[in-house]
Amino acid sequence: MNVVTKLRAGSYHLASRGLHQMGFSLIEVLVTILILCFGLLGVAGLLVGGVSNAADSESLAKANQLAADMADRIRANPVVALSATSEYLLSYSDTVPSSPTTIAAKDKKEWMQALAAQLPQGKGRIYNTVGGGQRKVNIEVRWSKCMGTINDADQTACRDDSTTAFRTINFELQL
Repeated sequence: MNVVTKLRAGSYHLASRGLHQMGFSLIEVLVTILILCFGLLGVAGLLVGGVSNAADSESLAKANQLAADMADRIRANPVVALSATSEYLLSYSDTVPSSPTTIAAKDKKEWMQALAAQLPQGKGRIYNTVGGGQRKVNIEVRWSKCMGTINDADQTACRDDSTTAFRTINFELQL
């Protein structure tokens, strides 16, 4: 119980019977630090997820832009694009033409170089289909999604160059 005592100069002094408790105990400080650490770990996890999603979105936007770029090139040269032996036709395993002599070969070379430069392991495939009286040109863009892979299944797929290690978009063009 606290007792107020009068000192000689007329001021008052608060005296305490028993132990004085001043400030925080060490246990309270440790609990506070622990709670703060869990909060900071949660924020760090959110930041990692945000960066990963931003990189994924950027790759998807670039892939769409590159597919649309090739579609514009094909629209500008439709006669060559629709032939059965078109110079625009491309598979994932094709190499970049060294010295193109036609517009289609030049377009294909520039597009393949842009894919490789702007997307991680970026490659493209172009094929045409005929059905129902319509001729279509399909443009596929594929890129690796192995950046920052954490779980074991994804790491194995990335090492084996599995199809699950890639994202693919398909752009269909009707001419």
